[in-house]
Amino acid sequence: MTAQDIIFFWVARMMMAGIHFMKKPPFRNIVIHGIVRDEQGRKMSKSLGNSLDPLELIDAYSADALRFSLALITSFETDSRVSKSKFEIGRNFATKIWNAARFIEMNLDRNPNVIDVRAIASGNVAIDPTLLKDDDRHMLWTLSQSVKNITSLLEKYRLQDAALAIYELIWDKFCDWYLEYVKQDLNASDEARRNQALSLMTLVFSTVLKLLHPYMPFLTEELWHQMGYGDEDDSIMKAPWPVPFSDEQAAVWGADEKTASFVESLREMVTAGRALRAEYNIAPNKPVKYIIQLNDGAYAEKCRRSEASLARQLRAESLEITADDGHRALPCSVISIGTIYLPLDGLVDVASELERVRGELEKTRGFLRTVEAKLGNESFVSRAPAAIVEQQREQKIKLQETIERLEKLEKAYAGA
Repeated sequence: MTAQDIIFFWVARMMMAGIHFMKKPPFRNIVIHGIVRDEQGRKMSKSLGNSLDPLELIDAYSADALRFSLALITSFETDSRVSKSKFEIGRNFATKIWNAARFIEMNLDRNPNVIDVRAIASGNVAIDPTLLKDDDRHMLWTLSQSVKNITSLLEKYRLQDAALAIYELIWDKFCDWYLEYVKQDLNASDEARRNQALSLMTLVFSTVLKLLHPYMPFLTEELWHQMGYGDEDDSIMKAPWPVPFSDEQAAVWGADEKTASFVESLREMVTAGRALRAEYNIAPNKPVKYIIQLNDGAYAEKCRRSEASLARQLRAESLEITADDGHRALPCSVISIGTIYLPLDGLVDVASELERVRGELEKTRGFLRTVEAKLGNESFVSRAPAAIVEQQREQKIKLQETIERLEKLEKAYAGA
């Protein structure tokens, strides 16, 4: 009998016993997941001494971090290898959420009594569509779709997939992008826009706390009260489960898939621009100029409406946004809606950088020739341990990638 057969046998026995003695099934849903193993893939046991003490893990990382980390790394389909370091995922995630709460609370304290956080947390939020920007619509659309997706995953007991969806919603979409974007409105003089930004942050954060509660009950309960989302003697457990926004409401806000897709393209542009800066070793605090060439005029016009936000996220001194189709002999990165260029004039010493890159290129090509000679030697390939041969093959791939990157840099500096 397989392990699965044994599990089903004992489940059937328990079910039959429950019906016999209690006159009703003891449970209706059964979740069977893979085995949690140690780093080497061995089953945990006292005899091997490779078991992890949950109490020690709770002391080191917290109960919530333990629970969330296990949910995130444990799959139904395969066994999971667990080590203490993997529980840092949950601890870092909890820290991220706590810092987001402090940021929101700090801005609410700077603007006291402008919004009713308790009413918003219960779903009574007034959003003025005329004050919404594309990033707000993207956040509302993402929140609604995430609620729908996470609810469906939990109903299907896809606990790992739901945990991953919550992680991406909070860490990536909300903390790394939306909270960074909204800072400009929180520090601006437009009071109406600032108040709406506070309302949207409260709406999103109170909703994600509800979604996260099954995984991190202690942290979410604490923050629910600290943020003033419920009465002192109330609990987040009694709060209604989030529901997606209606199609009619989303249409009023303009929170649709088309707008969300455009904002994702802008974020792709920001990521590409930052990568260009890093590729050419330009300090993050050094002002640069970007040229953004869009595929059509409509995209260009929409980008211009977000120019201030884009410039701030790119740390750019200026942006040139155009819809022309001419090619420029500049370092660039192609994105889904166009191309972003980084002029190097005044940013780097082109002559010295060209010399440095060519020297590094020559040295890397020499290393590659050495590796290729080893792999071309039948005696080495047949006699050396398989791990060493595989290591050389991996080294060859890495060197080829490095040469490709350096050749790109050489071409850019030579044409600058």
